[in-house]
Amino acid sequence: MALMAAVAVVAGCANERVSDAALHAGNLEAHPAVSDKSQGGSDLPLDEAVSRRVAEAELVAKVRITGVHRMIDHALSEPGMMAILGYVYSGVAEKVWKGESARLLAFRQTLDDCEEKLHEGEQYLIFASVDTEGRLQLTSCEAAVADGEAENLLVQLDRYLQG
Repeated sequence: MALMAAVAVVAGCANERVSDAALHAGNLEAHPAVSDKSQGGSDLPLDEAVSRRVAEAELVAKVRITGVHRMIDHALSEPGMMAILGYVYSGVAEKVWKGESARLLAFRQTLDDCEEKLHEGEQYLIFASVDTEGRLQLTSCEAAVADGEAENLLVQLDRYLQG
């Protein structure tokens, strides 16, 4: 049960400065159009798929993974063999678009939801929801996008935030 407690969001230090993105974090669904002044002032809609992902998430953030911990199913484990349910990730929020502005956080992902493991030291754009026990979780492989593959999503989120 101590493992479950480790999944709770860890509040950032009181001396840490809250980012501008965290201060403006909110529901992106409330503003479906984004003004892109760099391209002649035309209104660009937030991509429907991105809008849906943001609306369904409790937390949308760019996170650098600082720790990867296994979730063990003790009931299915046998001597000499551990049954792994998934992973608990700890990380540092580099930028938050929606949700709590805590700098340090933890979230989980079960192998039922996604068999791909996130890597320590890497950055991901995550779309996390809250489970029935109040813990942050990723519910699909699409809920974590590697930094190198997230460029288009980051541009759309930044455009919205500045619009």
